[in-house]
Amino acid sequence: MNWQASPVVDEDSIAARDFIANDNETAARAFLDAAFEMFNRLGQFPEMGQQARLKHRDLKGIRFFVLSPPFNRWLIFYRSSTKGVEIKRVLYGNTNWRQEPQRFF
Repeated sequence: MNWQASPVVDEDSIAARDFIANDNETAARAFLDAAFEMFNRLGQFPEMGQQARLKHRDLKGIRFFVLSPPFNRWLIFYRSSTKGVEIKRVLYGNTNWRQEPQRFF
């Protein structure tokens, strides 16, 4: 299966990279590598993430997966379809996505 990313994923990834780069430029590059590696893995195994269980019907089927350490504070949100996996967002774990999903999806 293939994956594709919504336009906001680029913004999320760049913001995360910039945040990490404030402390460690090498780690910031490693973050992007880890994220894209996970996008590829999710494209191959779309059922590996947990259901987000969001109440709005337009958000049905959204799953999330936590990046591997040391980036395990970031979550990748995606939806599987017959065309592949659509990566929806890459969010920092402290983001209040469960309480206000309409702000993020």
